[in-house]
Amino acid sequence: MNANAPNLSYWEYKSWFSNVDFTIVGSGITGLNCALRLRALHPSAKILIVERGNLPQGASTKNAGFACFGSLSELIADLNTHSEAKMLELV
Repeated sequence: MNANAPNLSYWEYKSWFSNVDFTIVGSGITGLNCALRLRALHPSAKILIVERGNLPQGASTKNAGFACFGSLSELIADLNTHSEAKMLELV
């Protein structure tokens, strides 16, 4: 186990980290959606989801897991510094 990993009891280690069929790294939108899909395809599989910290801190918490091109007011503001063609290219 990793030196930074929490001290786990024998029971915790055996129950949570043994005989795992699938391990998903990250509990954001993509990771949880993957876990749900795996559960649908493999109902009896043991699925482990691991996260770096106590709370998710990846892309899903930053931009909701998708590329954001801005609100209408942001796009209008972009027109002050870019041509319409450049603004549409950014979108």
